[in-house]
Amino acid sequence: MMVAGLECFDANLMPHLILLIIGIGFLTPLGMTLAIPAMRSKWPSLDTKFGRTMAGLILIMFSGFTVSAHTLWMHNKSQEMGGGAFCSAGTVCDCASVIGNNDWNTVPFIGLPWGLLGMLAFALFLWIVISIAKEPAASWVLTNLKIGTNFAFLGIGIIFYLMYAEYEIGKICQFCTTAHVAHIAGAIGLVRLSSMYGTSDWIGTNSSTGTESATRERRKRGGYVAPKVTSEEE
Repeated sequence: MMVAGLECFDANLMPHLILLIIGIGFLTPLGMTLAIPAMRSKWPSLDTKFGRTMAGLILIMFSGFTVSAHTLWMHNKSQEMGGGAFCSAGTVCDCASVIGNNDWNTVPFIGLPWGLLGMLAFALFLWIVISIAKEPAASWVLTNLKIGTNFAFLGIGIIFYLMYAEYEIGKICQFCTTAHVAHIAGAIGLVRLSSMYGTSDWIGTNSSTGTESATRERRKRGGYVAPKVTSEEE
């Protein structure tokens, strides 16, 4: 006998869910526990709130990208097969009925599959997050943060539209829902990152050693490093 609720779970979701859950974990107080010593020795930034937030966002956005790619594959498969059960189905959960629905399976006016739009959106978010992680002191960081946050909130409006589409169809797509959760979690992470900008948490250093390390990294990447004032100049 199937346990209630398990019919909405497809084992093919596991890789996407694992990335998503770990990413969300890095945004919570559990982040320090998830950053095991072996990981912190390889990525010292995980010792900081800034570094854990960046790691969480990258994992969340990547999970959103992979699950969107999965839904695009299912969209193409439904076009090939003319519909059909290409993923698990139940009384309520049936992604084939959602993704294979000819009235709702593409973006209005544009005609792109929703999975492709999701891939493009999460690729943009990944580019924004990784670029900020690489150059946290760059002059364009605040602009990129605003772009990412505004697009994230715009995407939440699109999620409401897609939830309405599922309501009209009368089915739930668990892959689509996973992408929606990744988007909302990413939006929360971007808001958290924006709140850190300009504070002592931003660069991701909590000691003088960390500050010197960040300075060396910026020098390697060609970033601006303020000159030290000598005693004679004072």
